[in-house]
Amino acid sequence: MIRFECGCEFEQNEEGFFTFNPNIESLPLECEATWDMICDGNTKGVFQLESQLGQSKAKQVAPRNIEELSDLVAIIRPGCGDAIVKGKSLTQHYIDRKSGIDPVVYEPDVRLKPILESTYGILVYQEQAMQIAQLVAGFSLQQADNLRKAIGKKNVELMARVKSEFLQGAKDSGEYTENDAEEIFSWIEKSQKYSFNKSHSISYALNAYQTAYAKHHFSDEFFTSYLRHAKDKQKPFVEVSELVNNAKIMSIDVNPPSIKNMNSRFSYLGDKPTFGLVDIKNVGQSVFDKLYAYIESAGLNIDDMNWEQFLMRCGRHIKSNSFKSMIIAGALDCYKVDRNEMLHHFSIYKELKDNDKVFLEECTSKSLVECIAQRVAWVMENQGDGVNRRKKLSLLEGSLSSIKNPPYSLKDSWGWRAKGERDNLGIEVTCYELDEYSFFGANCTCREYYAGFSADIISIAARVDDIREWKIRGGQHKGEVMAFLKISDQTCALDNVTVFSDDWAKIKKNTSIGSFLMLKGERDKKRGSFLIKRIQKLKQCI
Repeated sequence: MIRFECGCEFEQNEEGFFTFNPNIESLPLECEATWDMICDGNTKGVFQLESQLGQSKAKQVAPRNIEELSDLVAIIRPGCGDAIVKGKSLTQHYIDRKSGIDPVVYEPDVRLKPILESTYGILVYQEQAMQIAQLVAGFSLQQADNLRKAIGKKNVELMARVKSEFLQGAKDSGEYTENDAEEIFSWIEKSQKYSFNKSHSISYALNAYQTAYAKHHFSDEFFTSYLRHAKDKQKPFVEVSELVNNAKIMSIDVNPPSIKNMNSRFSYLGDKPTFGLVDIKNVGQSVFDKLYAYIESAGLNIDDMNWEQFLMRCGRHIKSNSFKSMIIAGALDCYKVDRNEMLHHFSIYKELKDNDKVFLEECTSKSLVECIAQRVAWVMENQGDGVNRRKKLSLLEGSLSSIKNPPYSLKDSWGWRAKGERDNLGIEVTCYELDEYSFFGANCTCREYYAGFSADIISIAARVDDIREWKIRGGQHKGEVMAFLKISDQTCALDNVTVFSDDWAKIKKNTSIGSFLMLKGERDKKRGSFLIKRIQKLKQCI
């Protein structure tokens, strides 16, 4: 058990994985560093705010306390986003008023200010609607709750009765005309299609803050935990990619899988989040369990083996597609052999007959060539001169020849290794395709851009990972097409990349997903986006 001054506790299990046990009552709600992280939009993995929408709106709302964080949670729900008033959503109205772009107004009646002041005149919560009913019509709490239920459940009969009570109560107060009461009731009725329950929103906000606090103060453990549960997401590899990139932004490197760790899932090893073997494509828990049980029962010491010994001792106990994926993902890099060479050896090994594999497993020589040669000698000495003997000898001798004289180069290229990791882990971990390109002239990396790098001309060498075109709906460029890109380099991914319509028209034909480019532009002073002005194709140097 590890305990920190804030009252948070971590328990470490046998696999090196930490369980976060926060003492919620001890978490300081005024941690400036945590609020700074939320305001920066660094909310991947933060409850309710991990989506692109949540990250974007967190930057715009810039909450500095639980009340404002609760507002953020409420206004990014579909209802507020879909409710359009005077040309823009209520979500945007809230943001523009909070940031001072628009004045705060109280409609339809300024007398509602005490109720709506905390949300800048926007009716965000169901409780606000209930308070308005109490203020305007003198409703009791029960009557106000009936109003909420009537709207939420679309109960026509109950709605008619509640509306009648509301109009009568407003009239009896002597403060509101019938027209005023009708307008206010209509406003409440419309708002209840999108407004959120504040008690829920506050609870969500507290949960969001707690996860953000853990992310900032215990980043390695946080990412280990979230990566470990990426398997439960609808698109696990997408989740892994986003989390690893986010970890890179926070200067946290994620270790690749290694057979010598023998951890099944993401674990906290060597002071870093570390891939497990089961996190590799085609390697299921049953494959891991079978291999682990065999190693234990056979008393094998993987650390003392070389690559060929591991292949001969364990190859028979791992499914072929699993073994291949482990090689390509880098889980056997600890043996200091090129992955292409390991794949070549494995392709030869898997074609051998089962009794040949058993022989190799028991062979005491250290070399694959020596063991196969011993098998050839044994067959020649112990089997008669028949068809089966000739076939077996042909296979074994062909295997020896192929090992000694491979038909192609067995050296790895950076691009090939990177693609293999991306296909089998969800993201490159040990190398990157960009390593094969010359990016002379770049003055900034993606991570440095996140950190605030600024220059008259910013040049980033990167791969284009995604392109989203957007048709402009209004203004002088109405009908023209602009684009939003996601790019990445060895340091991390950058998804706030914008190309305005005039520039997009010039560079579109040379910009495609998977292309390697030198992107030149500037930082948007208002939103922080990387504004691309021109591009240049990178030259491959390997």
